[in-house]
Amino acid sequence: MGLKEYVLRRTINSILLVIVVVAFNFFIFRLNTFLFGVDPAHQYIFGERVDPKRAEALRRQWGIPPPNADFWTWVDYFISYMINTLTFNFGISFTESRPVIEGIMERLPNTLWLMGVATIAAMVIGIILGVIAAAKHGTKIDVGLVTLSLTIYAIPIFWLGLVALLIFGYYLKLVPLGGVQSVPIPSDPVARFLDFLWHLATPAAVLTIGGFGGWLILMRSSLMDVLTEDYIVTARAKGLDERTVLYKHALKNAFLPMITVITLSIATLWTGATLTETVFSWYGLGRYIYEALIREDWPVAQAVFYFIAISVVLANFITDLLYGWLDPRIKYD
Repeated sequence: MGLKEYVLRRTINSILLVIVVVAFNFFIFRLNTFLFGVDPAHQYIFGERVDPKRAEALRRQWGIPPPNADFWTWVDYFISYMINTLTFNFGISFTESRPVIEGIMERLPNTLWLMGVATIAAMVIGIILGVIAAAKHGTKIDVGLVTLSLTIYAIPIFWLGLVALLIFGYYLKLVPLGGVQSVPIPSDPVARFLDFLWHLATPAAVLTIGGFGGWLILMRSSLMDVLTEDYIVTARAKGLDERTVLYKHALKNAFLPMITVITLSIATLWTGATLTETVFSWYGLGRYIYEALIREDWPVAQAVFYFIAISVVLANFITDLLYGWLDPRIKYD
């Protein structure tokens, strides 16, 4: 099977997988209605006095069948839900009374800034330190870096955020205690952007510190495996210096296992860091997910989980193609 046939097959499989996830989303968020007869039209809007016609309109708007609905009513709602979700029509939020997509797009830039800066910084720092640790294998530098990374990686990220706020925000007053902008918001665009970066610095630093250890361990492990390969032994036997062996022969192949992690990290940037955004009152998608789950705002949770599923499926699809491009030994069959 050639590359075109492989891409076509993977595309069909990915589409089917997304459809299965969307279907699962429908039923998992409607278990209360199906099992216990809970009616969100009563729960969120008018209490027990809701008008039946208004309740039906709300159910249609939210894609939630009425309590004790028969099989064909569930099928009808399920088909409508599938069509709406696959066309990015996520309905109206229970608690905000506006289209879910508006809430997502409003918070998306803040999360991309936070997760983008933190992920790239953690990735770069972790990979560089991982290469150093592998190159200095067995030395005090290697032991120290691995111990540091494992120690920091084991610290709960929310605790790290709270400590940072307590020390640098409350006691030293060097950073804001939360939010994405000061109040009142600066009118000058440059001042507004600098103020945004000031608020961004602490949560991004916390995520970077909490995340670089994983990259360090992964890079070190991958490079250590490559350094034991026969072609590396041959390169050393030819008299090549260690720097050439490491950077020109080993490092490229050591990056292959990293592709999956890097691709998934980039693909899921927009989903946010729920705990960190909540601790720092960051107006992003991570906090949006938390609030949706706490308030049982089904349309919001459904939409975010749908985007997560698409991102992961797409990331895996891209990863498979990148592997074949970077490693000629891989054959599509």
